[in-house]
Amino acid sequence: MRTGSDTPRTARTLVTLALILLCVLASAEPVADKHYRVLVLHSFRNSLPVNTDWYTGIVRGFASATDLRVDMDIEALDLTRFSDPGYIAGLLEVYRRKYVGNSPDLIIPTYTPALEFLLDHGRDLFPGVPVVFCDADSRFVNARAIPRNVTGITSSPDIAGTAGLALRLHPDAQGIAVIVGSHALDRLFERRARRDLQPFEDRVALTWLRGMPFEELLAAVQRLPRDTPILYVLELEDRAGESLFPFYTTSRLEGVANAPIYGLWDTLIGHGIMGGRLITIEDDGFQAAQMGVRILRGENRATIPIVFRNANSTIVDGRELTRWHIDEDRLPADTQIRYRQLSVWEEHRTAITTGVLIIVAQGLMIIALMLHRRRLREAQATLTDEYRRRTQAEALAARLRGRLARFSRERSLGTMATSISHEINQPLIAIQNYAQAAKQRLQSNVDDKPKLIKLFAKIEGQAERAGAITQRVRSLVNANEPHLTPTSLSPLVEEVIRMMGPETESRGCRITCRSSGDLPLVLADPLQVQLVLVNLLHNAMKSICSGDQYDKRVSVDLHPINDEKARISVADRGPGIPPDRVADIFEPLYSGSSGGMGMGLAISRTIIDAHGGRLWYEPNPAGGAIFRFTLRTAEP
Repeated sequence: MRTGSDTPRTARTLVTLALILLCVLASAEPVADKHYRVLVLHSFRNSLPVNTDWYTGIVRGFASATDLRVDMDIEALDLTRFSDPGYIAGLLEVYRRKYVGNSPDLIIPTYTPALEFLLDHGRDLFPGVPVVFCDADSRFVNARAIPRNVTGITSSPDIAGTAGLALRLHPDAQGIAVIVGSHALDRLFERRARRDLQPFEDRVALTWLRGMPFEELLAAVQRLPRDTPILYVLELEDRAGESLFPFYTTSRLEGVANAPIYGLWDTLIGHGIMGGRLITIEDDGFQAAQMGVRILRGENRATIPIVFRNANSTIVDGRELTRWHIDEDRLPADTQIRYRQLSVWEEHRTAITTGVLIIVAQGLMIIALMLHRRRLREAQATLTDEYRRRTQAEALAARLRGRLARFSRERSLGTMATSISHEINQPLIAIQNYAQAAKQRLQSNVDDKPKLIKLFAKIEGQAERAGAITQRVRSLVNANEPHLTPTSLSPLVEEVIRMMGPETESRGCRITCRSSGDLPLVLADPLQVQLVLVNLLHNAMKSICSGDQYDKRVSVDLHPINDEKARISVADRGPGIPPDRVADIFEPLYSGSSGGMGMGLAISRTIIDAHGGRLWYEPNPAGGAIFRFTLRTAEP
């Protein structure tokens, strides 16, 4: 049965990063007795993606050992470009200075040149430090004497196996084009390829594309026939000495090739190759790190033998299979397919199954709804009738609340009746006096027309004053919008206190007024604000007179908040308001005393809201209650 690896490289990268994070979190806990340092020596320069794949696998391998705290240093030897004695001497000098007295606990060289460097110079640079190599060439390892402190994983490019896979997938192929470079390592791979491909010369024609500059290589690949698959061996350098990057080369060749490209390393999967018998770079890095974990935990090196990879896995890119219309049935049974192009059913099996179940469930629900349709209609008719009755009841309640509010305002005005009568009597008495004076002058036959005109003007002014007072009382009773004018607070409050004089005397109470700072003019309807004050003072006096133990003083405080607002406070030291009733005191028809209508505070809040202010309650820290409200200041 064919095995498939469908997880894209991005998903694998996310898993790797998650494991790295897990390793970091684990290392933050004091679970290990020692902090280990691992040195990774890359044969190639840092810019090659193959180094990233090795390092990713190594990190994943150490992250699986949560009992170890591991830090890694990375060195790129770049021995595939520079290998002269002077360069090697410079490396040795740098590493002596860098690691003297700071030797790592484990060294992981990647690929053959880095291992060869350690075999030649490691005894002097890192004496006694264990080494676990990764993907060193198996022929090199067999040819060298490996010290006891060195183990690892070998690799062997399966050129013949990859060519065989290409011919299996392309049975009508007439040839194979082989791409190799001019670098010393390229030439080494070319010699191996020529030897391994000899058995195929009787079946197909071999076309060697050797050391071609990049543009020339693109043109040559573009001219190849469709029945000639391409085998990319290795090309690190062209014959002009220009460096080339394998993953970039294969990615560009894919766009012009007339047949699939096959390679030798899985790091090229996703960069243009169909697949092959591939060396698994990241997986080998993971296994090398696992061997390193065993050594760091104290396991004897002799019990960890070298792993010789003489056979590579068959790995192909599922997207390339789809592009080149290759049937998966041609693949070997153990092939791993990455980036598999799934059918609609394979890709959305869960969604399709869920959708079918939802449709079935919806059908059953529709049947149930149809069975209960008549019952729902009857219930809807009942609810409609109930809603109509409720709407009528709410409209009736609203009309009753309006009547109660008007009655409460009229009743509250009773408290102000004496003062209002006094206010109206003043202009009436003045009218009477001015009329008598005019009568006397007319009876005396004295021709004093200017004086008479002045007396009649004063009579007219006093009549208008009396009319204004009655009009303001009528507007308040009829609940019209307030008429806001710039008003001084202190005289307004003092007038209310004088008006409350008879009640304070009869109850044995005293009302005091004090102000802090210069009070600005406020925008107010004086009569409506006086009504609010009368209501608050009346409630305060009733509260303090409910028992002999209470202080018989009520204080009115005037305080400018800022340039935009002023605050008026009425405080008493009576029993206060129980906490469980505070939320209800401003509700219509709520009364805390017998005989009350429960509309005073509700109407007062409505008046203050209409003024653009706010009315609220606070408990008095000294005992009792404080009612505060704000008014807007008049513009300068």
